[in-house]
Formats: sequence, structure tokens, C-alpha cells
Amino acid sequence: MSSARIQPLPPEVVERIAAGEVIERPASVVRELLDNALDAGATSVRVELRDGGCRLIRVADDGAGIPPDELPLACQPHTTSKIATLGDLGAVATLGFRGEALASIAAVAAFELSSAASDDGLAHTIALLPGKPQERTVAARSRGTTATVHDLFQSIPARRALLRGPRAEAQRALGVVRAYALARPDVNFTLVLDGQLALQTPGGSVDEAVAAIYGADLSRRALPLGVVTADSAVLGGVVGPRGVTFTTREHVVLAVNGRVVANRALLTAAATGYGPLLRKGRHPLLVATLSLPPAAVDANIHPAKAEVLLADEPEIARLLREAVHAALGRAAESVAAHSSPPTAPHFTRPLQLALPAPRTRRGLLLGERRRRYHAAPAPLAETLPSGPLSLAALCQFDDALILARTPAGDLYLVDQHRAHERVLYERLSASREGVHRTPLHGGSAQIPGQYLLDPVLVELTPRQAAILTPRLEELASLGIDCQPFGGSVFLVRALPALATAGPVETPHDVAGALTREAAEDADDWLEHVRIALACRTAIKRGQTLAPSEQRALLADLCGAAVPAICPHGSPILLRYSREYLTHAFEW
Repeated sequence: MSSARIQPLPPEVVERIAAGEVIERPASVVRELLDNALDAGATSVRVELRDGGCRLIRVADDGAGIPPDELPLACQPHTTSKIATLGDLGAVATLGFRGEALASIAAVAAFELSSAASDDGLAHTIALLPGKPQERTVAARSRGTTATVHDLFQSIPARRALLRGPRAEAQRALGVVRAYALARPDVNFTLVLDGQLALQTPGGSVDEAVAAIYGADLSRRALPLGVVTADSAVLGGVVGPRGVTFTTREHVVLAVNGRVVANRALLTAAATGYGPLLRKGRHPLLVATLSLPPAAVDANIHPAKAEVLLADEPEIARLLREAVHAALGRAAESVAAHSSPPTAPHFTRPLQLALPAPRTRRGLLLGERRRRYHAAPAPLAETLPSGPLSLAALCQFDDALILARTPAGDLYLVDQHRAHERVLYERLSASREGVHRTPLHGGSAQIPGQYLLDPVLVELTPRQAAILTPRLEELASLGIDCQPFGGSVFLVRALPALATAGPVETPHDVAGALTREAAEDADDWLEHVRIALACRTAIKRGQTLAPSEQRALLADLCGAAVPAICPHGSPILLRYSREYLTHAFEW
């Protein structure tokens, strides 16, 4: 232990330590100033950066403003209008509340705060320079506040040297503004980088914010999560289509009561909702907004308030996971949507429309028609039509696909194996809710079991046997009668009576595969068993289906909760919309 005397730190050292926790880089300054602007009730916020924010950061808003006599106090450490007592800290309803942001910024940069709290057209300004007295002036300004930061970390060369180049720092700041614009789509955000407009949102719905940031094409294809409620939690937002993924998580925006957060449980839940649709190393486009009572959120666990604790985190994570999975499960693959591959997000690119050429005929063309310039059709939303899906079987193609039509004239190609797999999987999943209760071997199985003429012996390793033994009762709920037979050997005497059309795998193969799936050391082992069971007992490609069987399969699929993707995450439906066919054939 050091022999140095314990003594209080000088105030300037305390300020630098606090600033180091709150202000890491220019993006941190932008985040703190945006919090203040939104807490002030701003409906329009303009952010300007030069040299990635190292030389200049300016955030202007049209909020309530700060009274002149409170300006000096606002720049002192731990001064705030957000909380007054210890009890207030347990139910914070604002983005900022500690009163450390402005003081931390002023400790590491030249800082100027100009604010007008009335409509008299005058703003009072206070300038803070490290080591210099305050300067106060008066200028013309409408109601609102402008915070200006010059030469960030100029007096701390070591911290400034750790910053990346201006382009990289500008991209980080862009990510912060983009996340706030998606979390608060009702606010108009403008970002200017080195004099160039980089981002601008209109201030409206989340669809309008997505269109302004990612383009109208992607906005039309985005899938709404809907408004999902559970107890006191309300979840909403949008999820990008399956084909749009990114190499980083910067396009996953989670907002809790308007606060952009990085909650590990919610991020994991969102990725799980995608399931196998998301390749390793890829991340989706997701905007999820969560509203909770302030007392159910603890925002005081991270220096920069980037993480929060939720009172009922597992249930909220489940809510998000199921909402993402349900949205993607109602999204059919659309031919019109795949007319061009998805591109990276673009910013402030004007929408260019092509005008159609006159439809004139000059003589009779016996071959292919002459190419003309025309307006490309708007990419269609991939989401299935609202209401129950209705598909009428037309024919079977190549013993693999069922061609079907909707009452609106859309043409669907349906993968018969994946469709049946989805139907069986949902039937198996529903068994956990008490569906299909049928006695089996002295118990109450929820899926009817069918005894095998020749029971199957399955030999496992000692570790697998130890894992499987306590799971036998849950297997019985799926109609799988599996009993210990001595040592590491188990006897499978019954399998689920899931009717299929045509040949399937032998009971020996199915029993062995399911038993080994159930013996895997995984928390979601039962899910794996259901998926494997549905896959192995479903109709196979290459099986000829009678018209009545085609109709029955489509009727079951139309009643499924997630009719667009199989349990493995592969598409079931390919849609040719009526609009697409009309354009393609020039009807």
C-alpha cells in the first residue's frame, strides 16, 4: 500500500475525472447536448460539426430555453432542474438528470451557451474558457438554446491523440444523431458535417424518419412491429426486411422511454427473433421503442447513461423477440422487392423519378416490343396482406411447389415441404399451451403418440444420458415415449402421430435423431426437438400431392401464425403481385 497521505482531490482534478467519464469523444458531446435539447421540449434540433467535431460542435434547438439568471448555474457541476430529492432518482422521466454534462464539456473545451427563454427576441450568452473568467453577452435569437463547443480536448493532448481521424469521428456522431432521429421521429433533426448536409428528418412518423435516413425504397419494405403491450410495457417500431443486414449493430436502435440504450438482453432478444434469418456476423435494421413507467427503469447505472436496467427484463426481452419473429414471419418474399439488390443506407439523396414515355404504336411489331423508357413500379411491401391469408391451389409444379392465387389476383409459389414443416411446428408449439391433450402411457400427453411396432433402442454417452433423463416428461408432452433401458441406453416406444402424405424417414432414424437432439446441452433443446420433428415428418419435395391434399395443406398454412418462413428461417412463399404481373406483361 502506498505511504502517501489520503487527501481530497483538487476541484480541477475532480472536474477532469468526471469529464473523462462523461465525454469520451465528439459523439459523446453530441449525445449529451441532444439529451438537453429534447428534455427542453425541442421540436427541431440542428447539429453542426467541423473536423469530426474536434474543431467545432454546435447544437441548436427551439426548446424552452434557460432563464438568464440560471445560465451560470447550468454550467456548474451537478446542477439540474430534473430532480430535487433522492426519491426523484428512482423515477427519472427525462434523458438527463445528473447535471454534469455542461460542466464536463466546459472542463475539456471552450464552451459557449446562448439561450432565450422568452419570445422577446433576445438571447443571453455565457462563454467559458478553461482557466479564464466567464464572459456574458446579449444577442438576437428566437426562443431556444444553442450550445457551441470549440477545440475539444485541446488542453488534454493525450486524450485528443486517442481520437480517430475527422471522418471516423464524424461517422460516430452521425450514428448518434441517426439513432436519436429514429428513437424520436416526431422531432426534426438536421446534421451538417463541414458545411454539407448529411442528414435531415421531417419530424413525423417513424416511417418518415426511416425514409429520410435510408430512402423511400427501404421504408416501404420495412415491417412494422405493431403496438404490442404486456402489463405496463408498450412496444412499437419497425424491422428491416430479411435481405437488408449490416456488418455492425449501429442500425439497431433500442429506445426506452425515448432514451437510446444498449441493453444486452434486448439486443440478444432482437437477434434471436431473427433466428436463422440472420447470418453470423450480420446485424439487422431495427427500430424498437419501449414505453415503461419511469419507476420500472433504472438509468443511473452507466456514466454516460447508455445502459439501463429494466424491472421485468426477461418478459420485455420475450416481448421484443416474439414481435420481431412475428413481423418477419408475415413477410413473404416478393419478386418486385427483389428487382434490385438492397443497397447501403444513403443520406439526403434526392428522389429521382422517371417520366413515362408516350404509349404510341408506330406500325406492327411482330417480335419483341421496342424498348421504351418508363416509370419503374414502386417496390412493393413484402408484408402479407392484412387479415387472414387466403390461397386457392391451382396446381403442383415439379412435385415441390404449389401454385396458388389470392382473391386479389396475386400469384404465390409455395414450397410444400417448408409449408408442412411450418404447420407441424406450430402444432407442436401449441402443445405447450394445452392443445391436443391425449393420454399416453399413464400420463397426459398434449400431442397424441403412436406406438411403434418395433421399439427403437438409442445408445447415448453417459453425459448425454444424464442430460436426457430429467427431460423425459417434457418429451412425453410431444408424444415421444422414451424410457431408460439401462446404462446409457434408452428405449423409444412411441412417436408423435403426425400424419404425412407419402413416404417419410424410418421410425428408427426419427427416434434416434430426436433422442440425440433432446440430449444436447442447450437451454433451448425442446425448440430444437420440435424443429427436427417437424422437418423429419413433413411432406418431402418430390412427393406428388392430390388436389385435395394441396388444398388441405394451403388451408393449414393460411391458419398459421407465421406463414412466410419455416422454422429454420427459410422462405415458404414467393409472391408475384397483381401489380407486378400487370407491369411485367404490360397489360
